[in-house]
Amino acid sequence: MTSETTERITVQPKPITNENFARWGQVVRLPDTDPNAVQVNQGTAQKFSHLAEFVNLRPPKTDSANPNKSLDSATANIAIFKCYKPVATPQFGIKLLERHPYSSQMFMPMGGDGNGSYVVVTAENGPDDKPILSTLEAFRCDNTLGINYKPNVWHHPMIVIEKPVQFMTITYESGVALEDCEEYWFTKESGSEDGIAALIQLA
Repeated sequence: MTSETTERITVQPKPITNENFARWGQVVRLPDTDPNAVQVNQGTAQKFSHLAEFVNLRPPKTDSANPNKSLDSATANIAIFKCYKPVATPQFGIKLLERHPYSSQMFMPMGGDGNGSYVVVTAENGPDDKPILSTLEAFRCDNTLGINYKPNVWHHPMIVIEKPVQFMTITYESGVALEDCEEYWFTKESGSEDGIAALIQLA
């Protein structure tokens, strides 16, 4: 939900669901029911498969049908993001968004106990290949679930609230900065000295 002011947009985060996040990616969580779940580890565990779609749009260099041979090949980078500075203000200012043109990106909280939260912010891509500020959406998530962005989705770096959260992330990366992660700063759109183009209402 957004409201226009004379200066900037204010966005109220909504609870994330599989349905309202589907255009941006997938919510990664234990399903309530899964007829395809199987017993594993000698009957001591259940396995829930294909909870997110992990995508690498860079074709291998050896692929003769590769339409863009200038792209460097990429490998999966399994990393940990230690988000140690929770936002303590009732509003958070959006100055930039980023996207990963050729890879999905998954964030999965480690050791989630349900007591910490984070906010995901997304936006549509415009005809000028830049994020459309007026389409900002924000989603509130507790730390028992993860999210997986589709390739090329504009989003804000993770906004952690209440307490620090560590995320395991998986992204295909080639080491070429603009191919791995493209940033867009809302300098002109903000019309303000602080560069803030929109506000996320956290409290």
